[in-house]
Amino acid sequence: MMNKKTLSVTLLALLVVAFMAGCGGDDSSDSGSGSGDSGDFKVAMLTPGPTSDQGYNADAQRSADEIEKQTGAQVELTESVPVANQTDIYRQFASQGYNLVIGWGGQFTDGAVAAADEFPDTQFLVANSNVGNDKNLSSMDTAIEQWQFFAGYVAAKLSKTGTVGWIGGQCFPATAANLHGTEEGAKYADPQVKFLSKFTNDFEDPTKAESAATAMIDQGAGAITGNLNSGWPGVYAAAKTNDVPLVTEWIDNSDQAPEVIASSLLKSQAKFVAQLAKEAQDGKLKGEFHKFKLPEDWGPIVTETDLMPKGLYDEVLKLQDKVASGEIKVKHDETCPQ
Repeated sequence: MMNKKTLSVTLLALLVVAFMAGCGGDDSSDSGSGSGDSGDFKVAMLTPGPTSDQGYNADAQRSADEIEKQTGAQVELTESVPVANQTDIYRQFASQGYNLVIGWGGQFTDGAVAAADEFPDTQFLVANSNVGNDKNLSSMDTAIEQWQFFAGYVAAKLSKTGTVGWIGGQCFPATAANLHGTEEGAKYADPQVKFLSKFTNDFEDPTKAESAATAMIDQGAGAITGNLNSGWPGVYAAAKTNDVPLVTEWIDNSDQAPEVIASSLLKSQAKFVAQLAKEAQDGKLKGEFHKFKLPEDWGPIVTETDLMPKGLYDEVLKLQDKVASGEIKVKHDETCPQ
């Protein structure tokens, strides 16, 4: 595996200033076409937070590693990119001849749309979005509701109050599908469950997440799950104070708060993103929305801890087979709450 450089946002901002002073959209003619051998293929990725979060941004690192494995190309991974700066940073990478620039999260959609129009010879891919221009702008997402069904199911089974809470960051189609899939799983476990949800409008802020979690616990939430990045420690704090079990996401991160993390939903987009990067390298990536369903050979979809009953874990694995095969159909709903 090739060494990966991680640029700080501060340094990149300086580069952006220099670029904006001396470059324009018509420089796109110098950008690569996205084809060629691994020595010519250059990939960059923008993440909204640090890859040390043991969650969503950490999966960006896993995806970068898998892209390198599949394409032989080095991935330039830039962490903690402010959403407001996204367009300029997309432009910077395109002007430097990167063949594929990946925005890690639907919040990076607008910048990709703008940059793709200015740099037609650069491929842009947005994870957890649904945009496309039939040319050089693509997006991808999983059928996230299929995964999230199990977070809701486990949370509902763990709750002793008949109420489940879900906390998210920003609402866009992918995160709305996350929310609704979780709710459907909770109601499959208990048709009478009360389901509380809250978007804090910030994936990274633990203070906002803690406030939302505390409010839900005050409303009777007996278990909490959600869709956050660096905001998760705030949920841990509220859960510890009130002894409320949690279902976290992406990897087994129970060591972060073993007193309250009862299970983690095992998700990763690395396999899917690397597949699209390889298509870009081969000049075959279509400028459209690419969606990936839960594979039947995914492996356990949740983790088992001392806080999760063995019987519940076994129950979930049986349900997983039914969802993956299509026997249980989970509705896809991209509607943001009013």
